[in-house]
Amino acid sequence: MTFIARRRHLFVLGIAAVAVVMAAPQFASAQQRPGGGFANNPGVRLWNTLDQRFDGFAEQLSLTEAQTLGISLLVENFREENKGALGRYETMMAEMRNRARGARSGGARAGQRPPNRQGMRGAGGALREILQELGPAFEALHTDVTAMLEDDQADRMRELLARQRPGG
Repeated sequence: MTFIARRRHLFVLGIAAVAVVMAAPQFASAQQRPGGGFANNPGVRLWNTLDQRFDGFAEQLSLTEAQTLGISLLVENFREENKGALGRYETMMAEMRNRARGARSGGARAGQRPPNRQGMRGAGGALREILQELGPAFEALHTDVTAMLEDDQADRMRELLARQRPGG
């Protein structure tokens, strides 16, 4: 990856982070933790890991078959119980990523209109509602998964999730 491509990637990640923070200021302050709000919520980071990289997660924590099966069932139940909110969350995040990609492609420099930042802010109310709905479910998922782990595995999971923090 070239230097310019890396800078563009960091820029897009920054835009996405700002958009999330601007869209959900009440939720972020309500879920405040040392070091950040919703984006630093361990339940959210755990969900993203389980949803996108479960096999790698299981391998890094050296999960037993029973643990893998139990956590798989937790994830399946979580998806089912939160299907509607997760669908809206994923749709909203995909829209934000697409807008950020539009900004990254240099639309304004190529004679196109710049990205609609007002549109991003306008989606804030809907995103805030989704995040408020999912917040307790993410926390419960984190608690349930942690309860299935041995102490050393739980410590390793905290380390892995901490590495995922933006800019960390």
